[in-house]
Amino acid sequence: MKPERPNARPPIYGYVRALPELSVHAVQQHREALTDFSEREGFTLAGVFVELRWLHTVAWDALVMSCNLHGVRDVVVPDYRHLHSMAALSRVMQTVIERAINGRVWVARADALVPSFHPRGVTE
Repeated sequence: MKPERPNARPPIYGYVRALPELSVHAVQQHREALTDFSEREGFTLAGVFVELRWLHTVAWDALVMSCNLHGVRDVVVPDYRHLHSMAALSRVMQTVIERAINGRVWVARADALVPSFHPRGVTE
């Protein structure tokens, strides 16, 4: 195993949920946005998990397992709808994954109407 460089950027995983209207081109645009966000915020995008089937959780489960296996504590989504289409339930899902990975979920494109939600103890 290679020794870590002192200035190495921490890894972050991306997650994209297949919304019904999402085209292959749109998925690629989301990947690029996640890469841009990661670089801007000081992370290295270590992979993107894409949920390919509507209402399935295969990629979600693989994401959580990979975070725990590799010690990745940060996940980024394109926007809140990739956690759930309803803002309130998206915040719940954000809490669920943050607790499951003992880390933080970032939103690459914030929606001014949906404030970021981080319960005490999860990200502190």
